[in-house]
Amino acid sequence: MKKNPRLRKQWYLIIFLLVVLVVIAIAIYLAMTLFRDQLPFFQLIDSSYTSCDQIQKVSTPLPGIEDIYQEEGVCLYMILGSDYRPQSGYRTDIIILVALDRSSGKASLVSFPRDLWVSIPGQGEGRINTAMQLGGFSLLAQTMQANFGVYPEQYAMIEMEGFLSVIDALGGINVETDAYTADACDTSLDPDGWCEVGPGTISMDSDLALWYVRARYNSSDFDRMRRTQEVIKAVADRLMSPAGVLQTPKLLEIYGSEVETNVNPSDAISLMRMAVSSGGNENLRRFTIGPNEVTSWTTPNGAAVLLPNHAATQNILKEALTFN
Repeated sequence: MKKNPRLRKQWYLIIFLLVVLVVIAIAIYLAMTLFRDQLPFFQLIDSSYTSCDQIQKVSTPLPGIEDIYQEEGVCLYMILGSDYRPQSGYRTDIIILVALDRSSGKASLVSFPRDLWVSIPGQGEGRINTAMQLGGFSLLAQTMQANFGVYPEQYAMIEMEGFLSVIDALGGINVETDAYTADACDTSLDPDGWCEVGPGTISMDSDLALWYVRARYNSSDFDRMRRTQEVIKAVADRLMSPAGVLQTPKLLEIYGSEVETNVNPSDAISLMRMAVSSGGNENLRRFTIGPNEVTSWTTPNGAAVLLPNHAATQNILKEALTFN
């Protein structure tokens, strides 16, 4: 019996495509590992970061606040997520201090509640999430120094639209969580308007990831900070995957148009790669200023806020900033 020539050509085409895919995968792997230092593209991504101090410290800690020692080579950054309100402008509802030890690639994330009631230099007392709006990053850095004894040098602030664009460009993310989360959600995510995820590894597109970060009707802001850190870790992991590396030009475009920052794009990617690729989860430590570090309080105007326990908060920061 004669074989069908058309069927044989289809098999040849399938085999050819499989071989091409294998060759591309091997080429990407070799480019990212053995020949990384020889390729201009990766030289841009891996460019060394040389400066940890781009703004002048103009504030001092409040009485009773210890100026926390910052080891040589440890850089401090702020990751901020802003949420615009038509009546009151934007507030930084996601506030994360990042400490990165450049010599080892180890990093710490410390999340701060948005409702912390702090002293804002030159402005009186207020929620920590209003400092950026009142005086930009310089005022937020002074606020961190005055209330917690740390002075972040650089920052990156992204709005929700930019957050969605990053995850879309990466083709989604895989979020690892040990907890179960259930909360109200848009009917586009679930016909009943109720979403449930975890525990385990959850594949998320941008809409589900945004819900996961923002969900708050059935949980607390402290739980929200944990989920935000999980999503940041998932984005970093995806960014350093072969698929993520191929999207670097698109991500750099988003970074330039959607992110307010004083960190240049090549340094940002280099820092992210350093923190993720030099040891995995054990080199990325996560901390939260949680219920044990704050006290609930109602202001004279009736606002529900959180007063920081400075001693407990500084103990967490000292641990986060210690790498040796």
